[in-house]
Amino acid sequence: MAIRFTISRRGLLPNEKEGNNAANQASNDNAVTLQDAANQHLTDAQWLKSLRPRVDERAVVDAAEYQDSEFRLPTSLPHGELLNAMDVVRRVMLHEMEKGHAVVLPGIGTFRLTLKGGIEVREVHTEDGKSQMHYHGKDVCVDNILFQPDRELLKDVRKFEVNQSPYGSAFHTEEEDVEQRLTALFAKQESITHRDVSFAFEQTLTRSRVASLLQRLTKEGRLIREGEKSQTRYRAAAGQFGRE
Repeated sequence: MAIRFTISRRGLLPNEKEGNNAANQASNDNAVTLQDAANQHLTDAQWLKSLRPRVDERAVVDAAEYQDSEFRLPTSLPHGELLNAMDVVRRVMLHEMEKGHAVVLPGIGTFRLTLKGGIEVREVHTEDGKSQMHYHGKDVCVDNILFQPDRELLKDVRKFEVNQSPYGSAFHTEEEDVEQRLTALFAKQESITHRDVSFAFEQTLTRSRVASLLQRLTKEGRLIREGEKSQTRYRAAAGQFGRE
């Protein structure tokens, strides 16, 4: 099965300025807000350079729980012992990284700390009465963990097949298509969810694009939102999508 991807924005190009054109209205790393800019700059070379493919993550897999017909964790190693072994590795990593060391997991890769904070110059007085200017940190702390994959692992990963057609590749959804699909959906049920809309479009839209569509229709007064978070549902307003 080939990897699927969506399209997102790299950010402003070096020679672009905020508010310079419609393309700049798209927020960085958000495929949903690209639609207006894409309509005007679909084949513009500069616009195309500002786009990048991004993996559409379908699921998060727990390696410690993983079992299928092709790869099965050793049955001789109880699940609890596997978790304990992984916890020991984690504690070794913390112990060594606390010293500023990089940690290698054979066959996986190398983990290194990154820092953030400011730098300031302070005057330091020496024993002979002279003064010198020294650099000092200001609120320096650990920011993140940088991962560098093992060469062989990276080589294998780069062999993965990628589907060349983006998932939810169109930057806009035709209004006629929206009308037809939602009318058919409301003909079967009183209210709909994010998941219902996704299946109505045969899962060709990303989660963020479905959310954007529902948000827009609600703002336009065509849908009425009810509930919060996972309990959110939408009803068709009077006279919308076949509703009286």
